[in-house]
Amino acid sequence: MKAIVKVRPEVGGWELQELPIPEIKSDELLVKVEATGICGSDRDVYDWAEPKQGLPLPFTMGHEFFGEVVAVGDNVKGYAVGDKIASDSHIPCGECYLCRTGKRHLCMVHGILGHHVNGCFAEYIALPAVAAFKMPQDTKPEEGALMEPMGVVYHAVTRAEVSGKSVLVMGLGALGYIMVDAVRNMGASRVIVCSTNDAKLEKMLAEGADFAINSKKEDVVAKVMEYTNGHGADVIFEMTGVQRLYDLSIDSAAYGGAMVCVGVPTETVQMGQYFNRVMAKELVITGSFGRLFYETWELMRDLMEMKKIVPSKYVGKLYPLEEFEQALQDARSTMGRVILIP
Repeated sequence: MKAIVKVRPEVGGWELQELPIPEIKSDELLVKVEATGICGSDRDVYDWAEPKQGLPLPFTMGHEFFGEVVAVGDNVKGYAVGDKIASDSHIPCGECYLCRTGKRHLCMVHGILGHHVNGCFAEYIALPAVAAFKMPQDTKPEEGALMEPMGVVYHAVTRAEVSGKSVLVMGLGALGYIMVDAVRNMGASRVIVCSTNDAKLEKMLAEGADFAINSKKEDVVAKVMEYTNGHGADVIFEMTGVQRLYDLSIDSAAYGGAMVCVGVPTETVQMGQYFNRVMAKELVITGSFGRLFYETWELMRDLMEMKKIVPSKYVGKLYPLEEFEQALQDARSTMGRVILIP
């Protein structure tokens, strides 16, 4: 089978290799990958950015995918050959303290697909069945591949109370794009988006955001205060991991507000002088990582059945696996998720 393999600890450092189709263990599914999305953390692996430099080489990249089950391990229940599945990227052990206390999504015993274990930028993947989520048979592959990143967003939304609140979304990558719909679905009264890309800002205004701010051209804090009657944003979703936008988020926050950190920093982010503002505002700052097993998945299923989530709108561009390099570069600027089709 073909696979995108990270082989060298450097920028790029990948190869398109021919590998054997994986043999599965008794608790695994063999899945034929039909579509797989390129995430910002995949770009970090490609760039060999600071958070990824300790990963064991070589490994097959990729962690968001949809596919068809082609073989089932002897101890797996509830799945059959021919089932269509999406997958969580976190592989819980089921036995550690976190798993036994309702925090399976934070378990790092086995790690994350495409980082600590072989991932899905390949034609086939051996997937622990605990991470699989059965999907309707008529699911379009590129839409099924969006389940994992949509789960990131919907879990993040539950980390703060957004109903009836003014919400600021900092950054309009694919997850920021999804976030605008998510906070609306969960009851936000006012949605402000912030980006450096005018085309993305205009698209978000056309699709339901109330206000848009270009952080290169405008005074972000002044604009947030203008759009919230001097109050500030009740809830901020920081989607970039960029120092400057962390700082602007804290300054834009309402007293008694909350900030949810979703974007993964690729270098050290420091609060420094901003902690006096955190204290004075009684600002709650929290992180969000992955999705809940399986609460977030069930929430997304319900919203999809009610047509409140329409995954097709978040599909950016489609590329064959062989055009990984071009796809990765385009993923930096494309509105929506860039999808590889093995």
